[in-house]
Amino acid sequence: MSDYQAKKQKFDDMITLYGRKPVQEVLRDPSVRVYKLHLAETNRTSDVIAEIRSLAESRDIDIQMHTREALSRISKNGRQDQGVAIDIQPMHYGHINGLPEDVTELIVVDGVTNPQNLGMIIRSVTASPVHGLLIPKKGSAKIDPLVHKASAGTLLKGNLYHAPTIESGLEALKTKGFTLIGLAGSSENLLKDIPGSSKIAFVVGNETEGLSESALKRCDQLVRIPLANEVESINVAMAATLVSFRSLLT
Repeated sequence: MSDYQAKKQKFDDMITLYGRKPVQEVLRDPSVRVYKLHLAETNRTSDVIAEIRSLAESRDIDIQMHTREALSRISKNGRQDQGVAIDIQPMHYGHINGLPEDVTELIVVDGVTNPQNLGMIIRSVTASPVHGLLIPKKGSAKIDPLVHKASAGTLLKGNLYHAPTIESGLEALKTKGFTLIGLAGSSENLLKDIPGSSKIAFVVGNETEGLSESALKRCDQLVRIPLANEVESINVAMAATLVSFRSLLT
């Protein structure tokens, strides 16, 4: 791997969180690998800022000072970053190509754009027997403090993988021998009818549109969760939860 490729992979495997409370929580947790702390030069002196600096210094973390505008470009949310951002490298976050060969079950999100939903999905998958979650970078909610909060902290505990797009992510899983099962309310097949396979990846779609055309083309089979009382659909986070725990319910 060239120096450029190694540097690119390092930044691809990095997550930037912002906001004083989320940054405090990260710095207080020695298990979280921190690459760099970013502070706005305009931050007023306060107990919170003083603690953030002290925690970073005690862990020998690089502290970078920025103009308010520059920090906004780093956090990508100048209205809510509160003059603080941090680059972290979660121990269990990496490119899908690094998925261990012995993994047999995975959840894939296709166009889940609501941070609350993505956070709840991360929490459910992390708590379940399923190994982990694939989150394509394009078309998905950005992993930020909103997702971190909705995940109840499990963002830093679960096995999370990324790929540039849903297409590249699903193709990578196919090359690793996974059968791709898409959740679609229009399918005649029920969740219990999935084919026997040593490796299965369940694909859940967008909150309103469902699975994208790209995902539909790549799925080996579509299944639906049976619903009663003429209810047409359930929240994507609920659907992902049911699928994640299906092995314990049968």
